Amino acid sequence: MLWSLVYYLVSFFAFVLLYEYYRRNILKQKARLDLLASLDGMEFNSLPTSKKKPFEKIKQEIASNFYFERIRIIFGIDLSASNEWQGKKTYGGQSLHKVQNKAFNPYQKAIGQLGPIFEDVFTSKIEYSCFGFGDEQTKDYSFFPIVGSGDEFNTHQLIIDAYLEQTKNVALSGPTEFTPIVKKLISYGIYCPRDFTMLVILTDELKLSSDNKSFVEAIRMLANLPNVCLLVIGVGDGPWEGLAREEHSLREAVFQKLNKKQMEKELIQSKLCYDNFHFVNFNAFVSKQDKMETENYFARAVVRKLPTQLKQAFLNDPHRPKA
Repeated sequence: MLWSLVYYLVSFFAFVLLYEYYRRNILKQKARLDLLASLDGMEFNSLPTSKKKPFEKIKQEIASNFYFERIRIIFGIDLSASNEWQGKKTYGGQSLHKVQNKAFNPYQKAIGQLGPIFEDVFTSKIEYSCFGFGDEQTKDYSFFPIVGSGDEFNTHQLIIDAYLEQTKNVALSGPTEFTPIVKKLISYGIYCPRDFTMLVILTDELKLSSDNKSFVEAIRMLANLPNVCLLVIGVGDGPWEGLAREEHSLREAVFQKLNKKQMEKELIQSKLCYDNFHFVNFNAFVSKQDKMETENYFARAVVRKLPTQLKQAFLNDPHRPKA
């Protein structure tokens, strides 16, 4: 009789524990589905809506916290085959890399607007370089210098000229992967600690995913480096609507708490994480009618995250210049 009572009590408590376990998991899953449903129904706008921090204020904050000795900006050009059809709506049905006599293609336009923004924001001399990836030779495992062996230029216009010359004979291909060129950015961050290096990837598709373990690992390494920044510029038709969800998932994968064993495997170990990855939909700005307003909004979107990163880097650098 006593054993029967004990058996029923144990069974009862086991049932309660299992019920509670499944109830919590069901609620957690429901909350996740509700979040995804809300994201699906939400209209995401790349334009900054806050008027509290105008572009001039952002420029001042960057200048007051920028203490690096050298600034390097690397353009990464996506040469995948999808560029052939990603201009149906935004480039008259032509390849996004097609060069015309009077009209700039979307890649030319983006570099042409980004260069003056960087030269306006950063008072130091900028060294530009440019690489291509996703073509028939590099596909998803490498990248190549647009000119020479990765020569650096002092104006963005020379980058445009080199890009136009190089893409004449490049065979667009794929598959495409951001990870190799992001690892080059990481190498600059590790071996050039007194330099600030920004990688600007110009792409026709958002070729990143939180399911891509190698890319998540690269972004996690990037987040531990105060002197680098990854800016992804979307050109062409997109669609870019799924960006907010994917960017959220990617950040969740990157900034998750790591256990001790995982930490030991990390190439770069730091107590700090820098939010130094950012996406901007270029087409959301070029479609606006007012040119001056377009340039101002685009500039704000491009550099709006830099002040926070630079402040954090400045305050936590033991070798920073003393006031």
